Amino acid sequence: MGWRNNHQADFSNKQLSNVFSARGRLEDIGAYLCPNAEPVNFIISGGSHPDERYQPLYIFFDAVIGRLPVIVLHNSDIHMEAMVTQSWQSIVTSPESSPLWIVNQRNSEFEPFFGMNEMQVVLSLRQLAYKLNYSVTPRFERVVKAHLSILKELNIPISLSGLNYLCQFYDIGEFHENIMALPCGEAISRRIWADLGIDSEDSNSQFDLFRAVISNLSHDASRGGWNDNNCVAEFNCLQAIRQNATLLLSVNDMYSEMLLPYLAEELKAVQTPFVLIIDDAKIADEHFQEYLRLTNSGCYCGIIAENVVDLISGDEDNFLRLTERINTFIILKHSTGKTATVLSEIFGRYDYTKVETSQGTNRGFFSFLPRDRHDDVRFSTENRYRVMPEEIIGLRAGQAIVFDTSTDQIIRYN
Repeated sequence: MGWRNNHQADFSNKQLSNVFSARGRLEDIGAYLCPNAEPVNFIISGGSHPDERYQPLYIFFDAVIGRLPVIVLHNSDIHMEAMVTQSWQSIVTSPESSPLWIVNQRNSEFEPFFGMNEMQVVLSLRQLAYKLNYSVTPRFERVVKAHLSILKELNIPISLSGLNYLCQFYDIGEFHENIMALPCGEAISRRIWADLGIDSEDSNSQFDLFRAVISNLSHDASRGGWNDNNCVAEFNCLQAIRQNATLLLSVNDMYSEMLLPYLAEELKAVQTPFVLIIDDAKIADEHFQEYLRLTNSGCYCGIIAENVVDLISGDEDNFLRLTERINTFIILKHSTGKTATVLSEIFGRYDYTKVETSQGTNRGFFSFLPRDRHDDVRFSTENRYRVMPEEIIGLRAGQAIVFDTSTDQIIRYN
């Protein structure tokens, strides 16, 4: 009787929890990241060794490279560069139709603002000014457009390299002479000079603000693959998406304060579908997190991390808000109890039925032997995690917990 009650309770618990088991190679889990050949938003977190996190990505990259633009933001990870290069070489037969761009400090071909229109540059620089806690006035837009007009007259493409070049004129008299010598004529040159607002006695100088923003962005971008040699390169996220390219961009966590909000503005400038992979690059910037939470951006986002909660500066609320957009979670071993609890919370809870059975006997008066036996069965219900934190901590190499939010199904893998 007790066995039957336990069996029925176990069956009921399994149905309510929607937790199942599966076995196979760890790389085969990659099928959950691209069901029916369509990428989903996913998170891969944990692992006793980094290789475990990357194994499911082989199938994923093979499915999307060449078909969709792919942007990988990584923290100087040569293994990620090698894996993507391997997939690209095995799939792409025409590099002209789907090029591979690897941008880092060894190959500094990153060029912010290249390919943007005037308004996109204005919006990007305004957002960066807010990031620096400066007071932005309506005149700031005039200052930005005046610099862009100078670039146009000099036949320099819109670019950080071009704007940084203009900010190197510290002798304002020399700067004035150069502007008045532009081929556009004196009248237009005077208008450009007036729009720069250099002669303004306003203590809140928007010209100085513009130069401060360019200086700070240049400092961070130079650690992420941009070169300050005044030569305009052509690689950025915007161009990669337009050209169906695969772009690997190195993002140094120590120099991402200005780079991440800029990249968010760059990605917002497109609406066509593309894949964005974030490989252990900290995304502490709230503006970038806000972009990742957008549901109509055209972005399929994948996040790979040793500890995905820490990747967002350990802010549990911001992490939980981000996970609302995630379709598939692949969770490997974690050693931190706090992180394991946060992940268990994401998996959800259910009403677990617990069966407790005890046996008793009755004896008659003046009887030494038991007369009657009876089983006492008690049922209790407790609201518990579908996957307990200790299960996540106890995972071994090659094991994973897979959570498919579209079906609300959890798979204990291996």
